[in-house]
Amino acid sequence: MNTTPVRGGARRRRSVLLLIAVAALAIALVVTGWLVVSRERPGGPGTGKTTGIASVFPVPQHLRAGTGGPIPLNGHVYIVASPGTDQASIAALQDVVAGAGGTAETVAALNSPAAGSSAVYLGTAADPTVSPVLKELGKESAAENQDAVGRAEGYAIATGKTSGIPTAVLAGRDADGVFHAVQTMRQLLKDGSMAAVRVSDWPLMETRGVIEGFYGIPWSHQARLDVLEFAGRQKMNTYIYSPKDDPLLREKWRALYSDAELKELQELINTAVANHIRFTYALSPGIDSCYSSKADLDFAVAKLESLYSIGVRSFVIPLDDIATKVQCAEDLKDFGSGQANLAKAQASFLNDVNDRFISAKEDIQPLQTVPTFYNGSRSNAYKRELGRALNPGIVVQWTGEDVVSHRISGDSAETARLTYGTPGSPRELLIWDNYPVNDFSQDHLFMAPVIGRDSELYKSVRGIVTNPMIEPYLSLPAIFNYADLSWNGPAYDPRKSMDAALDQISGPDLEVQAAVKAFVDLNQDWQDDELTPSAPELRRDIEQFWADYDAGRSPSGGLKARAELLQRLPELLPRMAVPGFASDATHWATAAANYGRGVQEALVMLDAAKRGDSPVVAEARRNVQAALVAAGAKTQPTLELGVVTPVLGDSELKAFLERALQRVPPN
Repeated sequence: MNTTPVRGGARRRRSVLLLIAVAALAIALVVTGWLVVSRERPGGPGTGKTTGIASVFPVPQHLRAGTGGPIPLNGHVYIVASPGTDQASIAALQDVVAGAGGTAETVAALNSPAAGSSAVYLGTAADPTVSPVLKELGKESAAENQDAVGRAEGYAIATGKTSGIPTAVLAGRDADGVFHAVQTMRQLLKDGSMAAVRVSDWPLMETRGVIEGFYGIPWSHQARLDVLEFAGRQKMNTYIYSPKDDPLLREKWRALYSDAELKELQELINTAVANHIRFTYALSPGIDSCYSSKADLDFAVAKLESLYSIGVRSFVIPLDDIATKVQCAEDLKDFGSGQANLAKAQASFLNDVNDRFISAKEDIQPLQTVPTFYNGSRSNAYKRELGRALNPGIVVQWTGEDVVSHRISGDSAETARLTYGTPGSPRELLIWDNYPVNDFSQDHLFMAPVIGRDSELYKSVRGIVTNPMIEPYLSLPAIFNYADLSWNGPAYDPRKSMDAALDQISGPDLEVQAAVKAFVDLNQDWQDDELTPSAPELRRDIEQFWADYDAGRSPSGGLKARAELLQRLPELLPRMAVPGFASDATHWATAAANYGRGVQEALVMLDAAKRGDSPVVAEARRNVQAALVAAGAKTQPTLELGVVTPVLGDSELKAFLERALQRVPPN
């Protein structure tokens, strides 16, 4: 969907970069949400001591230190898994053991284990191999464990000793829960061992994931594979394939994929399955379809059947960013004109797809749609008719009160459920969250923590999917935040979650971590939102410098150190644990390095001016001006807008350099 928020203030006004196909739909932003961050978990505040245990994200419902010592995984490790145990979970556990420096041996039962070895029992809580071990090792938290393994995707972890050797048990409610338990175990490793713990955990939202739903250069195939793996490790369960510039989704929606294209999609589906992600395909026929046409219905069903044949089991029919009135003659004849009749026509088409395709399958998720009027909780003629006519089992995707919503509250979602449903049958909603998407402002990156989402949204909606930036790897921190928020909203802390995300994608190198955080600081501005100020750390250093300089004090050195770090971004970012981040950031990092050089020269110029050293002032001034020119170069390619200039810190760096030049006029 097009995302076209309005920015306030002449200094910070951005040009809208894409066609405003939804301008007629957007209503004034109604700020009904708030930032609620509870440190208590749904299980209550007394979740136990966690001293010495690494933080786990998404934050578990219950996590406490266990008794006994850690479980070594850097030696010989038995993976005890019954036949039929989820193979993806076994493979993930083998990867964890290898990463710890150990050697894994998968066995169906533990008989006469070798001295010095360890064991990990893996499977569902109903597995007769796993169940007694969970009961034995998890007896201190038996009630919490029972609660966890009684919920979809829930899991329990306990540690201790069985058969005389250190043992961990990872028990899931289902295969998804087993996989999630392994991802938690991955985070509990330190120095080749797993901490002694008790974990009882489950997600609060049913649907948690990513929708590739932006306009602009679609993600590469490799980027999609990498995002699927990342999302799986963060316990997300959904990826919606909906790139607006894939012609076979919209302009050529009737056309079937070639064998080569299906093969590529098949790899995505297989990777999604291996990471316990539900691959969801979004077909957008509304651009030129006739809702009353049997031929168009046949085309749609044939297209969905072709995707079903390669393993897709979840589908969306988005009807966003299209004409807001009935288009073709047949529809005008059958349904009439006006917004209510558009809803009637669309509901008829969607109901037919549901009847002919979805209902005919036993292994398929409920059909989803994106209405043409997809934001706002207030009712109108279109929404009333859609709520009345649309099959009550079809899920509606909704963006909040605005196309790009700064706040999303539970009250707003509850109202929207009635608006898109009926008083007796509120509609199931999935939030399509337009953050950190930047298709409307492709010269900017949005890397602030996810804020302004009600911590208890899980009580009102089916789930939430994030619409990320055109740059996939720069979107990973926000994806991490959304995984945390949707798993356990009451425990979500935006800053802690973002710090954990940046540490994970940076890797252990402290210099690299500092560089990544400096880069993110430059790019965390989000649409004039007071909760996400532009470049706060940079601004602090700039304000401190001017306060020192104007008072005649020796500058604190913070700005100089930051300028030096910015100059090293092109060198440091490629050393990250996630190398794609540096590639996505190339042009912004280069601009930042040029600005850093300019700041360093400006500091030299200002100091020389106080000393009355005219030759140094003149040379530094030339260098500042050259840095400004280099930083302002158009280097970032876009699909429709040509090459644009990367903007950093919403021009805070540029403003500093211009102010410095004004303070030291040329001779």
